[in-house]
Amino acid sequence: MKNPLDILCFVFGLIFMLASCGSPAEKEIQELTISVDTVQIDPREELLFLKWGLELSGLSADRRYLYNFDLEQHQLEKIDLDCLVLDRKIPFEKEGPDGLRGFHSLRGWERGAIFFSTWNGVKVFDQSGKLDHSWELDPKGFSGDVLSDKESLIGIQVDPSGEGEAYGLAKAFRNELASFVRLDLDQHQIHRYSLPLLDKLGNYTASLNDGENYAYHEVETYLEIVDSGVLFGAEIGSEFYLYDPKADTIKVVSSNSEWMESENMAKGRDFAAASEFSRYFQQFMEGPHYLLPVYDGQNKRYWRLFYENYYESEIKEGLFPQPAGANVYLALYDEELNLIREVELPFLTEKPLRHFVKDGMLWLFVNLEDEMGFVRMSIDL
Repeated sequence: MKNPLDILCFVFGLIFMLASCGSPAEKEIQELTISVDTVQIDPREELLFLKWGLELSGLSADRRYLYNFDLEQHQLEKIDLDCLVLDRKIPFEKEGPDGLRGFHSLRGWERGAIFFSTWNGVKVFDQSGKLDHSWELDPKGFSGDVLSDKESLIGIQVDPSGEGEAYGLAKAFRNELASFVRLDLDQHQIHRYSLPLLDKLGNYTASLNDGENYAYHEVETYLEIVDSGVLFGAEIGSEFYLYDPKADTIKVVSSNSEWMESENMAKGRDFAAASEFSRYFQQFMEGPHYLLPVYDGQNKRYWRLFYENYYESEIKEGLFPQPAGANVYLALYDEELNLIREVELPFLTEKPLRHFVKDGMLWLFVNLEDEMGFVRMSIDL
């Protein structure tokens, strides 16, 4: 984001013409007011880990604290979002009975504990960095819709309600196979669900091995347990899904954006030349990217950011050319996931990084001259 402090306490009104079936005179004009401010976290003379854009972070169950993992020091930064200050740092061990390694997501758990999803299972630690509970999730130990030898469980999240279920994705290498899975941890059963968007993931996998260069790229997927079920999808399409565990059904949410294409059209393959791989990557980056919807319990609605990158120069360097910036948009959905409104966010000029909802506002991480900050948005419909 360019000069984020320039939007401090920035308030603006946007006027939208809502389409109708009648004549232009019958169209209704409605006002949408977005209030934006920027806040900075007081690090208490400490250095906070910002290199990964808070990619390995999660909220406490009450949403007061943000837990951000420092990979270099192997410790957890506990940020008080009410007071906007570093509360403390929690060291973790790498080896031994309380060891933590190879994790890819974290979030707050019940009674102040912290949940980690690792490549070898899932673990819950207390506030002192001691292991409280763990689940070994070797697919070979489950029956039902069993995984093949070339498939793995990815991004497993355990339901904190105590119902003994976990959710994730089953993927083969290069995303040639991908499906949503529900794990019954008590009965050791796997149930899998195939969906159109997940079936397309392999089409975007790209690789290069020309004897001098090796590169690999695949699309990002997302999955998160929310109050109403499990949200999941992928960045390459506007369509996403909500699994209802009570009814054992999946709701498909399809909403074609007025701003961007509903699907990224750049298709990957095994490339023979570095220039071809670089060209594919740029086309992929310039296409639409849809992020995880986040739930706003206070206002009973979902926020979803989506964006497309742009390049300003014809000369691109490297196998993964970095864009000059991004056009960013917001979609609002009601509690039943019906689209309320879409809006362009011109004050955001780069890919949105870690973001979440707290106190009825959308918080987006921003690096303020190597200090942790957040742009906060609230909307008055």
